[in-house]
Amino acid sequence: MVARFLACLTALIAPALALHPARLAPRPLPCLMCVPAGFEEAWPQLLEIVDEEAADLALAVDDVAFARGKLSVLASGGVDDLVALNRRLSERLDDWEANAAVELPPYMLEVASPGVSDVLRSDADYAAFKGFGVQATLTEEYKKRTVHEGTLLGRDGEHVLLNLKGRVLKLPRELVAEVRLPSAKREKGDPY
Repeated sequence: MVARFLACLTALIAPALALHPARLAPRPLPCLMCVPAGFEEAWPQLLEIVDEEAADLALAVDDVAFARGKLSVLASGGVDDLVALNRRLSERLDDWEANAAVELPPYMLEVASPGVSDVLRSDADYAAFKGFGVQATLTEEYKKRTVHEGTLLGRDGEHVLLNLKGRVLKLPRELVAEVRLPSAKREKGDPY
């Protein structure tokens, strides 16, 4: 039993680490109270099927949820990868439901990307958003503040560099909890 658990855990972690080196653990497993009604017995098996199919395509699954008749799978990958995952999951879940002793509630399968995050994580993010306004949150005070706002200049091995009204601020990377793009502002009359 322990060997099977470790094998499943390795299968979950390996693709996530390969695609996202900063990610140290797979997505958390849902608590029993979070399992949707009608999926109590089948939920662990369903998660295993999703993870196996995603791993075969070298994708990392960020979340699996069931709400309002929709089984949503959020996975990191390109459009073609997500279409392939959707196709494979549809076929596999249809076969599994036909052969399983568990009856699932009706659902619609949706495979999507979690979207672009406001938080900058990779060197590519820092390069892409160079020159944009950002907000850096620190784990402790630096220059009498824990939050600094400015224009992103980049980052190196030791610092995150911001332009604050013409002055360069070098924030020590070990103090930076996150660097975030500002929230989108709404204009009066904007329907979105």
